Amino acid sequence: MLAPAVKRKETQKVMGTEFSLEREFWRAFTKSYWNRKPVLIRAPFPKPIATPDDVFRGVVATRRRLGSERDDLDLSLEGRKIVLDLDRWLPCAKDLSLTGYQSRLKRDGVPGQLAMLVNEFQSELGWTFYDRIRQFLHGLYEIVGVPARAEVDLFMGNYKRTPLGVHRDEAHVFVFVVEGRKQFRLWPKQAFQSISHRYGPGPYTKYMKGSICLTGDPGDILFWPSSYWHVAESDGQPGSSLTLGLYHGYSVFVALMKNLRQWYHTIAGDDRDPIGSLPFPNSQVPEEMSSIARRAEGRPGALTERLMRSWMETITGYGFERIPRPPGGASLRNTKGVRGNPISPILHWKFNGSLMISANGRSIVVPNHRGIEKMLGKLSHGLVCEMGDSLAQGNGKSRRASRRALRQTLDFLLEERALEPVQ
Repeated sequence: MLAPAVKRKETQKVMGTEFSLEREFWRAFTKSYWNRKPVLIRAPFPKPIATPDDVFRGVVATRRRLGSERDDLDLSLEGRKIVLDLDRWLPCAKDLSLTGYQSRLKRDGVPGQLAMLVNEFQSELGWTFYDRIRQFLHGLYEIVGVPARAEVDLFMGNYKRTPLGVHRDEAHVFVFVVEGRKQFRLWPKQAFQSISHRYGPGPYTKYMKGSICLTGDPGDILFWPSSYWHVAESDGQPGSSLTLGLYHGYSVFVALMKNLRQWYHTIAGDDRDPIGSLPFPNSQVPEEMSSIARRAEGRPGALTERLMRSWMETITGYGFERIPRPPGGASLRNTKGVRGNPISPILHWKFNGSLMISANGRSIVVPNHRGIEKMLGKLSHGLVCEMGDSLAQGNGKSRRASRRALRQTLDFLLEERALEPVQ
C-alpha cells in the first residue's frame, strides 16, 4: 500500500528562509500525521538541504572519530562488519564521491554490498546544514515542543535491505533523501506480535500485504512516527540519506544526565570508581565514601544550577548534543544595534546575583545587571537594541562592571549566531 504524499505546492511556501515551512503546513502536518501515520513530503525546498558532495565531505571527516573508542560509526562490507583496519576501508578524499569510493572497493576485491551508518552526523556536515535543520524544525517545535534528544544519522551504501532488519526506533523520523532512490516498508505497531519492542520478523515476505511503502527521490522527505516498524529496501544502486530522529518519548531526566556525568568528573576525578571495592567484613565505613558525599553535596544550589544549564542548553540547541561551531563573523565594531536571530532562541535565568544565558546549546554566566535583562527582554520581543542605549546603563564603577558584563553577553550571543548586527 502506498503512503499518502504531501504535494509540492502545499510546502513550497517559505517564511523568509529557504528551509522553513509555513505554520499552516505544520498545523496540517501535526493534525494528520504527527504521532499518527507515515507520509511522503515531495521536494519541499527550492534546493537540497544537503548535496551528495556535502555528504561525502562529511563522511571523509568522520575519520577524525577513529582516534577514540566509540560505537557511533558502523561499516559493513559484503555483510561483514569492519571493526579492524577501518582507516583502510573508510572513504577518503581521493575517492571524490560515493561512486569513486565503491570503485576503489571493487579494485580492492570488495565488489558487493556496502552499508555505512554514522550517528550524529550533523557534527560533520557543519554549520550550514545545522542551520538549515533548525529552519526546518522551528515551525514544528512551536507546536510539539523540543524533544529531549535529537540527532541526524547518515545511511549510505548499496545494501538491498537495512542490515538491522525490520525494527522500530524510539524516535519520530524524517528521512531526507540525498542521493539515489530511497524506499521504506512500514507497518503499524500492532502488525507484529514480537517478543522484542525493537526487533520485528526476519523474513517478512508474508507480512508484505499489510505494509505501507514510502518511496522518495533526492529532495523528498519521508516521515513516520516512532510506533511504526520499518525496513529500508533498495534496488542495489548507490544512495545516501540523512535520518533526523526526534526522541519525544525520551526521558528528560536521562537527557539531563549528560550534565551529571560531567559533574561526576568533579566529584570522582575521573571515570574510575575511586573506591574500587568495599572492605569485607570490616565494619568501618571507608573514608572515601564520606569524602565523595561531601564533594557531591557541594555548595547549596549547585545541582539546581547544573540541571538548569543542561535544560537551557537542550532547548536552545534544538535537542542536539553535538552542535557544529558557527563560522567566525559578526562583531560589535561599527555595529549600531543588534536584533535576535528568529530561529535561535535565547534563554536566561537569574540566581545568586548572576545571570545564566544560553544560546545555540551553550551557555555563560555573567554578573546580573539590569541593563542585560532589559536588553534580553527587548530581543525576545523582536526589537532592535541600540548599542549606545545598552552600554549607557549605570554610573561610575557600576557602569564599568555593567558594560563589561553586557559586552561579554553580546560577544557570546554574536559568536553563537543568536544575534544579527544592525548597521
